[in-house]
Amino acid sequence: MGIEQGHPVTRLSAVQIETLRLVYAHKNSKEIARIMGVSSHTVDERIRTSIRKLGVDSRTKAAILVAETLDPNTYQPLSYQPSVIGFETQFEQPSGLDPEDLQSTPIWLRPPFPTKRRPHNTDSFGERLLWPVLIAMGTIMAFAALYAVMLGLGAMLS
Repeated sequence: MGIEQGHPVTRLSAVQIETLRLVYAHKNSKEIARIMGVSSHTVDERIRTSIRKLGVDSRTKAAILVAETLDPNTYQPLSYQPSVIGFETQFEQPSGLDPEDLQSTPIWLRPPFPTKRRPHNTDSFGERLLWPVLIAMGTIMAFAALYAVMLGLGAMLS
């Protein structure tokens, strides 16, 4: 490896180093488990042990330390990058639909789940929060109406 003897990375096993290299490649525990043919719990335990041996406080810092130690010429900022850049390469927009037109549709006409016209949730945090509030209010109103009907029926039958 070409690392000086007292370096913390020398305390890691080969599988721990490989696991941290996959962390550095932006893989989560389930993806690493599939690649390495082990359970995600095993991957998490390897990462926890590596963190303890390296004396860092996160899997990200452990992955950066291993990557910088083993190959100092590698430049890769550890930030999330999707495996497919841009939606056009992953999903085709149906012909004749403009994404801007779909975004300008009022929130109450846009369902909160993926559809063929809108395969990605592009709503803001406030718009996402609005749906549960609307559903809760609708449920309360429905039960209030049901209660009123039941009171009316009770009054008619007594």
